[in-house]
Amino acid sequence: MKTIIAATDFSPNANNALQYAAALAAATEARLVLFHHFTYPLPATDFPEVYPAIFVDDLAGDFEKRLELVKEELVRSYPIEITCVVRALTMSGDLEAVFQEEQADLVVMGIHGQSAVMNALLGNVTSATIRRGQLPVLVVPRGVVFHPIKKILFPCDGQAIPDAGILQPLLDLATGFDAYIEVLTLFDLEKTPDLVPAVNNASRTKNNLETLLADTRHGYAYENEASVDQGILYEAIRSGADLVTMISHHHSFWSTLFNQSDTQRIAASITLPLLVLGEKMPETAPEEVSTLEENQ
Repeated sequence: MKTIIAATDFSPNANNALQYAAALAAATEARLVLFHHFTYPLPATDFPEVYPAIFVDDLAGDFEKRLELVKEELVRSYPIEITCVVRALTMSGDLEAVFQEEQADLVVMGIHGQSAVMNALLGNVTSATIRRGQLPVLVVPRGVVFHPIKKILFPCDGQAIPDAGILQPLLDLATGFDAYIEVLTLFDLEKTPDLVPAVNNASRTKNNLETLLADTRHGYAYENEASVDQGILYEAIRSGADLVTMISHHHSFWSTLFNQSDTQRIAASITLPLLVLGEKMPETAPEEVSTLEENQ
């Protein structure tokens, strides 16, 4: 992992995520990019073409100064290279553009709710970024403090992962910290028989993952659980995971997590960082074009 983008709106939760991102960058010897996006007011003037030139530059300059102050504070605690970037078009487009320009590996974002999933259910910039599925996003819940990652819970259904590039942030973290990956398949004998790990299907899926996870320490767990969100939460606690990783739109897990009305009550107790892997990853570097194809 070489470059991490930390997105901030200067809120307390975003500042907590910045601290996490800086500590992660220091632990992985990565460069940190502080990113802020702002939306300027619509002009109430007869000369709208003049408005941006007069006001947007001033706004951008003010935010750049605020980012520089954040940078000065962070470098006192973390011996890392830090760059500041301010943009003002569209949040999703700007973030994706900066991700490509900086050849980044990961985006770190905070939340405003009680937990990563709770916040995504309520809807905000973080959940919008996750739902687009373009970027790998590490969502840091309120109050979570960085510590070395030793165990990663990776809920994964019976579908093969077609693009190895999707898993790269997970692989980077696992190898960087020598962390153990527990691949979890949840199935319900009554409601989702298609996810029951039949011998042949489980073998094909396992062979696919074995190839992708070959350079990591990993293992497999299968649990019969009717509620996906409860199953993930229970296993995360039971296994002592430091991080939960999911693919944004992969089959039933993520969609089920966001579509069940009772998930809000369960999600409120999730306090682990949540790494959401982008299912439609953009090309991040010229030399990778031939190997990392965009997953349509």
